[in-house]
Amino acid sequence: MKNRLLPIALKSVVLGATLMALSPGAAQETTKPDEHADLPPTHSVEPELYATGFAFAEGPALSDAGDLFVVNYRHRGTIGRITPDGTAGIFCDLADLLPVEGGSPVANGIKLDAQGRLVVADAGAGRLLRIAADGQSGEVLAERCDGARFDSINDVALDLSGNIYFTDPGGSSVRKPIGSVYRYDIFTAKVSRLATGMAYPNGVGVTPDQKHLCVGESQRYRVLIWDLSPEGELTNQRVLIDFPTETRGQIIGGACDPDGIIFDTAGRLYVAMWTGGVVNVVDVQSGELVRQYGAGGSKATNVHFHDGYLYTTVAAKEAVFRLKLGVGGFDYNGK
Repeated sequence: MKNRLLPIALKSVVLGATLMALSPGAAQETTKPDEHADLPPTHSVEPELYATGFAFAEGPALSDAGDLFVVNYRHRGTIGRITPDGTAGIFCDLADLLPVEGGSPVANGIKLDAQGRLVVADAGAGRLLRIAADGQSGEVLAERCDGARFDSINDVALDLSGNIYFTDPGGSSVRKPIGSVYRYDIFTAKVSRLATGMAYPNGVGVTPDQKHLCVGESQRYRVLIWDLSPEGELTNQRVLIDFPTETRGQIIGGACDPDGIIFDTAGRLYVAMWTGGVVNVVDVQSGELVRQYGAGGSKATNVHFHDGYLYTTVAAKEAVFRLKLGVGGFDYNGK
């Protein structure tokens, strides 16, 4: 099934009241004014509408050629592909490709591996999937750990060796912190639970130096960080940054629950903020918030870099936006 997207003039999106400018008394963007001078100033970039037609926009992932993969194109359970010339279609329908008895597969976070295959968090059926580069076949990499089925896998990340890290928030909350982080060993196909006891672990990513793992803990409004060993073990859990609910400095009220994350080539962390509709940029070494950009609307779910642009999936707008930041994303495939 293929069709053409309606021509989209990449119009600037007017940022609403939630994207308020910093007051003269607000905290400075960074303690070292020149340290992040390669990035545009906070709130200076207007999101451009890139594509629409998603039942719940999540993902996203972009190939080297600029093909954009986003989940739930036209309806839930699909993965759509949009080429740079605007040709759009359903890349695969998980219900047809990898059906599950008594359930409905629905993709959430996705990544492209070094072979061009899609690594997929199947939130609907609680499975870790891998889809062939042509979209014609797929396989279930994992659906259990130590005999226990996953509940609702949310997001995925790769390290430079191709190992897969993924979060399973399940029915977790602050009152019921049962969310976990897992690792799939690409060489042995073994699944290990790395950490648990979290209130809705969400976006996940390995730092470019491969020495740390970051996870957004949505219902505690923060990002956690661990030391990561070459064997994939986590130690020294700590809070990288808190996003408090009240307005404080650059952090605007309501922009406090982190969703998907990605790193740029400088090792900075970009965090899609669900209710706030913004992307927060965090210096991993200092734990400081150094920039904040409008994502294009509320319910910002995830982010991905390609060719100097940061692409954002925005569920409330059923759309993908992009921000021209002029910096590159870290290539987790090591090409």
